[in-house]
Amino acid sequence: MIHLHELNSMPTQEFVATLSGIFERSAWVAERVATLRPFRSVLQLHEAMCTAVDRAGIEAQSVLIRSHPELAGRAAIRGELTPESTREQLGAGLAACSSEEFARLQTFNAAYSNKFGFPFVLAVKGHNRASVIASLEQRIGNTVEQERAVAVREIGRIAGFRLAALVGEPLGARIVSMADYLARLSEHEHALTCSYLTPTHRATAVLIRDWMLSAGLEVHVDAVGNVIGRWPGTAADASTLLTGSHYDTVVDAGRFDGRLGILLPIAVAAQLQRDGAALPYTLTIIAFAEEEGVRFKSTFLGSRAIAGRFDPATLDSIDCDGITVRQAMQAAGLEPREIPAAAFDPARLLGFVEVHIEQGPVLLNEGLPLGVVTSIAGSLRCFVSITGLAGHAGTVPMHLRRDAAAAAAEIVLAVERHCTGTPGLVGTVGQLQVPGGAMNVIAGRCELSIDIRADTDELRDVAAAAVVADCERIADRRKVEIQWRKVLEIGSVPCAPEMQRRWADSIRRTTGTPDARHLPSGAGHDAMVMANLTAMGMLFVRCGNGGISHHPAESLAADDADLAARAFADFLLNFSHNS
Repeated sequence: MIHLHELNSMPTQEFVATLSGIFERSAWVAERVATLRPFRSVLQLHEAMCTAVDRAGIEAQSVLIRSHPELAGRAAIRGELTPESTREQLGAGLAACSSEEFARLQTFNAAYSNKFGFPFVLAVKGHNRASVIASLEQRIGNTVEQERAVAVREIGRIAGFRLAALVGEPLGARIVSMADYLARLSEHEHALTCSYLTPTHRATAVLIRDWMLSAGLEVHVDAVGNVIGRWPGTAADASTLLTGSHYDTVVDAGRFDGRLGILLPIAVAAQLQRDGAALPYTLTIIAFAEEEGVRFKSTFLGSRAIAGRFDPATLDSIDCDGITVRQAMQAAGLEPREIPAAAFDPARLLGFVEVHIEQGPVLLNEGLPLGVVTSIAGSLRCFVSITGLAGHAGTVPMHLRRDAAAAAAEIVLAVERHCTGTPGLVGTVGQLQVPGGAMNVIAGRCELSIDIRADTDELRDVAAAAVVADCERIADRRKVEIQWRKVLEIGSVPCAPEMQRRWADSIRRTTGTPDARHLPSGAGHDAMVMANLTAMGMLFVRCGNGGISHHPAESLAADDADLAARAFADFLLNFSHNS
């Protein structure tokens, strides 16, 4: 493996020679990007090379496509493949085709070549013989223009896998660049939004899957869209340590919430395997498909499926366009009837750990990069509908009004009053609307959300009861009707003491800090659902900009990401010694 900074400083001829195998027998691609150095990341280098191919024109692209060998074709039989192609075809099992499989491949290869005039190109990493044959058969139905575009895209994926295997970079920089590139996939042009099973969400899952494959993981997607990467352990019948977080986002999100807990383990797993490390247990990294509840107002769909706690009634939840969860799953090629099979057997698990930005200012203010999470706050979330009576803003006397908006204002202040001054207790009204409202009309209806959290369920429930009691008095005094709809009630969850100890030991060994900072989490995490399944622990990583999160200004320093990656690697290696 060569380091990115070495590539950036090489003479042009050496740079081109080093990257000559990235695009099959096509050194011209490296030649065209050599003057763009220095590259900040391997992903930026890959993007530059793919852009050079895209801009090269149809003739050059066709030559590039034709430079690729047939899969299990004559060049493979004669031993004429490049070293890269040889490894890739062996990895997909194409050298072990049965006579029937070989005959089908030859038949389809001939039909494909006759129709398109170039060989079938597929990034075979993550495929097996059956899926390769199925892809070949399916793509014969494309037009020439469609298939040329698909082939170029697959060549780009192949190049990404080859670059990841050839070029190294600091772990922290790698993690941050992955988050940056993932954030380009959004439902909104100028703000990061990735809600469950939208086209953006599905494209995000594809990219995460490719990065897992690049890291040497065995990858599959389960029935709710969780992307699951597996690094098998060396021990026979090895048990499994789970890690991961969610890849969906809130509206106008930051780049690191949830996603750090996916990207960091992927980067660490890749590095450990490059270093020749092996684990006696199986490490499974889960990119949970849904945690935020943005699209369907139902949270933790991904982790609930893994924990065996998915509520089938959720399938009938609808989004703002009237699409049900079931319909969205089916449109994405998922099968809701297979959700029960997504659950993991707790008897086969060693635990679940989640790496997450703190989403607060404690570590930042104390000058600490890492912290051990002690517990996750319990949360109560409700939607509140207030119905009054609309009327003319100029003709209805103040004392006769049944103003829904004024009642809502009092409720907002009640939440603030009952959730202020008690450590560990917070309350938020994050949504507030006047449906059909107008400047000169008394509000006849108002809708708001209430979110109350505390590090103990008792503290949360006392505050919630006080808010409800105030709402009843407000409704009676203002002659409005108030309806509550509870959308989430989840108890506070302590982190397993043994997991806390392991994280503290890893922080001490990594940073040299004798005593790790322990702190609770006020935000909810997939880890609190996973605690129903197995022992759970969390590592917090410092974030900048005052600790802001769920916001575009959310930030993470590459140095802190690097420290967190080293602590995670230490955790894995020492977990193996003590399991």
